[in-house]
Amino acid sequence: MRPAALIRSILLAAVAAFALAAPGTARAQPMMGGAAGMPNLREIVGRPLPDIGMATGTVSVRVSRRMPANAAAGVEVAAIIKNAGGDLRRRTEKTDPDGRAIFEGMVPGDEFRAEVTVDGETLKTQTFTMPAQGGVRTMLIAALGAAPPTPAAGGEEGAAGGEAPEDGDAASRFTLGATAGVAAQDPSLPVGRLEVRIFDEKGAPIPHQPVMLGMVDKSNKIDVRKGESDGQGVARFSGLPHGDGSGYAAVLEWHGMRLGTAPFPMPDASGARAEIHAMGRTADPSVMTIGEGGRVIVQMHEDNLQFLEMLPLEDTSDKIFDPGPGAVEIPLPEGFVGAEAQDSDRKVDVRQNHGMAVHGVFTPSRSFVGTTAKNAGQEVVFGFVLPYHGSSRAFAQPMPNGMGPGTLITEQIAGLSVTGPGIGSRQARELNGRKYWVMPIDPIPRGGVLSFTLHGLPSTDATGRDVAGGLALALVAAAFVFGRRPRGSAPGAPDPEETRERLIERRELTFAELVAAERAARASGGAPADRRKQIVARLEQIYRELAALDERRAA
Repeated sequence: MRPAALIRSILLAAVAAFALAAPGTARAQPMMGGAAGMPNLREIVGRPLPDIGMATGTVSVRVSRRMPANAAAGVEVAAIIKNAGGDLRRRTEKTDPDGRAIFEGMVPGDEFRAEVTVDGETLKTQTFTMPAQGGVRTMLIAALGAAPPTPAAGGEEGAAGGEAPEDGDAASRFTLGATAGVAAQDPSLPVGRLEVRIFDEKGAPIPHQPVMLGMVDKSNKIDVRKGESDGQGVARFSGLPHGDGSGYAAVLEWHGMRLGTAPFPMPDASGARAEIHAMGRTADPSVMTIGEGGRVIVQMHEDNLQFLEMLPLEDTSDKIFDPGPGAVEIPLPEGFVGAEAQDSDRKVDVRQNHGMAVHGVFTPSRSFVGTTAKNAGQEVVFGFVLPYHGSSRAFAQPMPNGMGPGTLITEQIAGLSVTGPGIGSRQARELNGRKYWVMPIDPIPRGGVLSFTLHGLPSTDATGRDVAGGLALALVAAAFVFGRRPRGSAPGAPDPEETRERLIERRELTFAELVAAERAARASGGAPADRRKQIVARLEQIYRELAALDERRAA
């Protein structure tokens, strides 16, 4: 089977893996801002709302008419994605019955924008950068009409470079970075004051570095203030709202990485102080592992087992893993064929007779606050094929860097069972009318092996094939032994040559009938045994007549 066909053939199983194995997605709560009351629709249409409960690299575009509840199903949403190298690619997805189009596989730092045409009206999102953690939700609503003019947002200017809140593109482009610091209450600072201290990889203060402070209020409106660190590496912001449910996060760009604090509220009785520490880099492959939440999906197709693996790669260190020209190696089981990675912005190569090689940098998993490595945007997805013969097949995949708890998913087939070390009891699940077995996989230590055996696999009955092969050998033997010219014929007897030609013609027709019956049996799951016996009996009679005729000719 071609690799591309493999990926397409198990796409439904991939969807099942997310639906059956992944825990429920957290409700969107950008930063710390709670939702109280109906927000101004015009202020959220087309804007990105970060959601750390979503898988990183995922964007949900919800399309509706007039109100969010009026979902626009079945419309095509087009997305333009720009990666760090400046390459553009266009993707399209149709909205589901809830009006949502899901785009997956982006990486932190990609620029994303989407547009859709509803009832002749073209709607567009703002262009925004994919965050380092979590996903992004955005909404497009048709027939809202033109927005009334609004006054510019005001605010008190910061004491040392902090600027007033901003609307428009600055707010829409604000995204959280990899968490490299936290904020805490500081009684020595006045109410509404925030001081952000920033440090480089060696712990030295970073002077004159731009810092952005994002705020999400109770209506999910995003405001952004800009500041700059002084000579001691401190950026100051004043006059910040507090005690009203607003959430804050400070971020900066440093050596191509977006770093920031964990989301925090401003205290009621004092100010707050935050620190952001830049991360170092390492090329040591031992810091990488396969984190919690990996899924291995198995489907059967004729004499092949088709596998789809979704593995969340996790950097367990406190540094950014940067292999340079190297890669993270994922060995595959011996005998695999047709390996192919799912399209994504992360480069993944197939290493012949070895496995997959995943390129690019990985952010430490500790920098993803409130998430696991599974939804931290560092997951790779690929498929491959293992041929099998008979009713069982052993599977053994080396895990040199270990693997966290995962899930094994198979189709529900009568008689199918899975056994192996660390494979838990199966549970039944159903999705879109298809039934699956879902089994937990225990953690695998470094240097271990993911191993299990599939029992009760459907196997093709080889009886007809064996009979056909035997008859073919018999034909060759008969031709070799009796293939001599006759010495003569009795007067008035039928012409032996004409008789032999008729028998050969009958043999060929009957043999073709047997082959057709065997093909039909494989397609339908088995042909009636009496029909096969009848065809084989006729073939045997024809061979006996041919043998007798050749004996007479030889005599």
